Amino acid sequence: MQVFKTFFKLLKSQMTAIIMYGAGFLAMTIIIASSLIGKENGDFAAKKTPIMVINEDGENSFIEGFLSYLDLYVEYVDIENNENSKKDALFFGKIFYILTIPKGFSEDFLNGKQVSLTKELIPNIPETMSVDRAIDNYLNKARLYLSYIPELETEDLYSYINENLGNESVVYFDVNKNSDEVSANEYNRNYFNYLGYIILGCFITGVSTVMLSFHNKEIRKRQNASPMSTRNMNIQLILANMVFVLVYLSIFIVAGYITNPYRMINHNGILFIINSVIYTLTALSISYLIGITVVSKNAVSALSTVVSLGFAFLSGVFVPQELLGKAVQKVSSFTPTYWYVKANDSIATLNELNWDNGVGIFTDMAIELGFALVIFSIILVVNKGKRQQA
Repeated sequence: MQVFKTFFKLLKSQMTAIIMYGAGFLAMTIIIASSLIGKENGDFAAKKTPIMVINEDGENSFIEGFLSYLDLYVEYVDIENNENSKKDALFFGKIFYILTIPKGFSEDFLNGKQVSLTKELIPNIPETMSVDRAIDNYLNKARLYLSYIPELETEDLYSYINENLGNESVVYFDVNKNSDEVSANEYNRNYFNYLGYIILGCFITGVSTVMLSFHNKEIRKRQNASPMSTRNMNIQLILANMVFVLVYLSIFIVAGYITNPYRMINHNGILFIINSVIYTLTALSISYLIGITVVSKNAVSALSTVVSLGFAFLSGVFVPQELLGKAVQKVSSFTPTYWYVKANDSIATLNELNWDNGVGIFTDMAIELGFALVIFSIILVVNKGKRQQA
């Protein structure tokens, strides 16, 4: 097993870079995981929207009831009533909405006339839309009561509307059902997606550099003159490569489980691991091919950065695939990382594992494996050519 031992002796020279890759990734993972620990699903509560009200209609029972109703949805903020102060308050987000009640509004409304309120707001945000809904809701209910109960006193109008609010529908948000499982899957999806970038970068740095040394022209001549057969040497090299990449991957799989705040083992987690193993074989084949084709360690270092980052950006590791343009997705579909990320995204949303749900995932994995087989075939051709040259 002399070649096997030599492989790891040569690999030691690259361990600093490999450890730095892994340590940086794990440090980032631990920071993200620690930010999630202790976060619980709390009760739902509506957030009040800060608004300014300018009442030009004076104090009366209708306005009092109207503002009391809005108080359930808004927070009244006192702002100096001049243009500069109002604009500054809107610009800096101190308030989102300025409601002006014009003079004569109450009398016109109670008499059934067409009325309107003046508003200044930050457009197209949910907070201002909720204020609009609250205003429309109160005025529509008030108009309805007045039309059906003409003798209704203005002082009693708010109490009728308020009593109507008491007829609530109870809505239950089943936030606890499988919430930890969903969170665990989402965490694993992000973890394993980023792991694809780390694996490719580390393997090119380590495996390619070692294979470059073994395929040096002078070294190959010595190997041909040695009593060890080419077949035996290749078997030892393949075995050494497999041991390295599988041990390296296993460390990250264990680390991913430990750092995941929602630790659990389910069919999704098993599929994430299977997908990462298949991608590891593909990354190994890419690294092996680079190692036997490049001519210098500087080239390996450059390719490690370019290939790993290029595949990551194109394939959806850093940016969700649905946000990538069609042209980018078309190009990235020619990389194994695209199918690796695609499979991870599908695994994260998988509720039940059966053939109908899993066929797409297994197809993506098969495509990854196809990349590995094609690249290994190219490796065999390149190796044969190099032996003939030697």
